[in-house]
Amino acid sequence: MSRNVDINTGLSVAIVCIAPLRRTAILGGTYSAVLGDALYDTGTNVELWTKRSAEATADLDVPVRQVWRSGALAWLDIVRAVLARRPRIVHLQHYFFLFGNGAGGELATLLLLLCLPLLRTRVVVTLHDVPGKAQITPAYIKLHKYNYPALFVLAGITTLMYLLGSVASQIIVHNELFAGRLVDFGVDPLKINIIPHMPLPSNSIDRATARRALGLDEAGHIVLFFGYATGYKGIEQLLGAFEILETRGSTVRLLLGAGVHPKMGNAAEYAEYYSAMESRARAIPLVKPVGFIDPADLDTYISAADLGVLPYVEYHGASGPLYFYLSHERPVLMSTQISEHTPGTVSGVFEVSPTEIAATISRFFEDEPFRESVCRESADLRGALLSDNYLALTREVYGKATRGTRFA
Repeated sequence: MSRNVDINTGLSVAIVCIAPLRRTAILGGTYSAVLGDALYDTGTNVELWTKRSAEATADLDVPVRQVWRSGALAWLDIVRAVLARRPRIVHLQHYFFLFGNGAGGELATLLLLLCLPLLRTRVVVTLHDVPGKAQITPAYIKLHKYNYPALFVLAGITTLMYLLGSVASQIIVHNELFAGRLVDFGVDPLKINIIPHMPLPSNSIDRATARRALGLDEAGHIVLFFGYATGYKGIEQLLGAFEILETRGSTVRLLLGAGVHPKMGNAAEYAEYYSAMESRARAIPLVKPVGFIDPADLDTYISAADLGVLPYVEYHGASGPLYFYLSHERPVLMSTQISEHTPGTVSGVFEVSPTEIAATISRFFEDEPFRESVCRESADLRGALLSDNYLALTREVYGKATRGTRFA
């Protein structure tokens, strides 16, 4: 696409984000890549600043610079890049442990936030996950395998959120829930901007064609789960549901696209968890474990499925799989934990237990009025959660961050 930006006017925006790699789905990479390309293609002098990696980055229009090392010194790499490139705005795409596992990664975030104002750089932060204070309990700590007491984690998150709110010129979240939680952490509500999530790139394929490509029965019923395998996503309960369906003679199949989490794959405890989960899945005839789904194949898998399922035992922020299902106009069944934070979801909702999940999946395929209700609800949800106006709204936020001047 042609561009009219003058590259000699200086860098406008540096988006600090997780690397959109060519062959590996990395948390947040899709969002940053779509936003970066949209800004670049409409004339903004923008770059993605990502983690250094031996793997090639995805093919994008927007320039991608591998700037920072994972770990406690990531902040220093980014400060050096700011001094060299002098962006008008640093746009931080914030996820917990963005800069690496454990306390070192979060320390890097804190140090970066303390340094950027000294460089007179405007900071915009998009928060993709804002836990509520009441969520941070010993059960929360156990579920996420944090090696710190709950009070310590709560103090750390409170400090981080307050510092983000103090340093950032503007903050972006995707829903009212996160905005309210930020206010609870002491963030100025006048800084908070709610911008709905963008529709994610989708190239739907005829269902029969997609199933032939994957070697699947063209006539059967297929449910899809995909995403990184973590304790809070309810994979164990989902597998239990299909064990129940197996005993009942059901023919509904599950495609289990549960990949190894890139930030936990080297931990012995996580490796044991993943191996046990995969062995259990392989022992269920109705389940086809496919592991990590290559981003290049994701359109095919979603197109092959009749239904997406989100059995999460805890709401953990913006759900990439949910947005992909909705972008492909696929109906979704979800747990009450997701539904509680997703306005307008009533029909396709289940309590997280194998029995309830099995019953809801069976009902979807056997009860036509129920199925139609779920499909209508999912279509309405797409309109409520996704917006094609995200680019204009983001530009408005950049304008606010640069003291109300027009941002171009």
